[in-house]
Amino acid sequence: MDRDGSGTLSVKEVYEGLNSVGIGVSEEEVQRMVAAADRDGVDGVSEEELQAMMSDIAEGKAVMKTAFRQKGAWLPGFLARPLVGLLEMVGRLDAKQDQKLQGKVRPYKDAGEVDQGMQGLQGKLSQLVLENDAVWKREENRREQIRAALDRAKEEKAASHSPGAADSGELVSKLSQTESPGIILGPYFLLCWLLDVLFTNRPIQRFWFLENVARMPYLSYSTMLAYYEVLGWWRASSDVRLIHFAEEWNEVQHLKIMEALGGDRLWIDRFLARHAAIFYYIILNHVWLFSPSIAYNFSELIEFHAVDTYGEFLDANEELLKSMPAPQEAIDYYESEDLFLFDEFQTGREPATRRPRVKNLYDVFMNIRDDELEHVKTMFQCQTAEAQIVSPNSRKQKAERQAGAK
Repeated sequence: MDRDGSGTLSVKEVYEGLNSVGIGVSEEEVQRMVAAADRDGVDGVSEEELQAMMSDIAEGKAVMKTAFRQKGAWLPGFLARPLVGLLEMVGRLDAKQDQKLQGKVRPYKDAGEVDQGMQGLQGKLSQLVLENDAVWKREENRREQIRAALDRAKEEKAASHSPGAADSGELVSKLSQTESPGIILGPYFLLCWLLDVLFTNRPIQRFWFLENVARMPYLSYSTMLAYYEVLGWWRASSDVRLIHFAEEWNEVQHLKIMEALGGDRLWIDRFLARHAAIFYYIILNHVWLFSPSIAYNFSELIEFHAVDTYGEFLDANEELLKSMPAPQEAIDYYESEDLFLFDEFQTGREPATRRPRVKNLYDVFMNIRDDELEHVKTMFQCQTAEAQIVSPNSRKQKAERQAGAK
């Protein structure tokens, strides 16, 4: 790695060396790691400092140091030090548990287990970027567009003689129903802020975390609907539960794709995702019991944020993504011969009207973004539908029976 023979390693030498052996990190991350590892203040990293840094990377500590310890960190030192110590202790327990589970469940791949072909791909994956400010700007632009559409609809509704007044009135009514109350905007912005802090320029890891958490609402909704049925409060939810199951199944496929890209390699990411998912599930059960509309509205916010995040990611990395192959997990899912469940969660369209193709990694992320938009539409319908939502395939079968009867 020491190409110039200086006895110390520069940021560029460390960056090229790590990526050459399949440890996918960005140059910005390497700069922060080198700054943390350079204990003697001499420009560059010595052999002893390099060994300590590599140990940190292997245990996932580098991510924590980046988030908690560096200059400009979001927590003061007296809070950061005990928090990092606690996470390191939990991380050691988590690593032992993962070792016990190897071969019994789907194993994650550490850097040493990755083959040479995958190492080249990981080198490219480490170059992918995601600018937090750009995501927020995209989200604000989208909110402005919705507000503008709502204002136009209100003007058309006021002019009752307008040909589209009836449609505008319905739009105003539905958009008003789905306006997010302040009680959920606080947790929503807090969650997004934490994602920005913990996953700065680590888009694949961020997406893997998100897909872990994104499954939980649909499991929660299915659980609560089942409770309602058992208690005899509501017995007309079979189709809705099937839709939510299909939504959860779709998120699982996204999760498998992110795992194939190495999103779950660090214990800290696995630790955060697992515990956040359980906590999120418990909270949503209580929120749904209090108000299904608020629970659906929160999911709509999260899914819309996912659409904006994936959209910004696609725009920022288009050329690089198009140069990389699609994971087999994505091909197996999107080009499967059995797409019943794929159609089932897209309540805003008829079955078999969307059939994605996968040629490269850009197509994969574009399909995932479009899936998230379909989730937004379904959450919108769950809040605004005047009658019980019917799954797309059930709706198609009913229409075919009625046509046959004629």
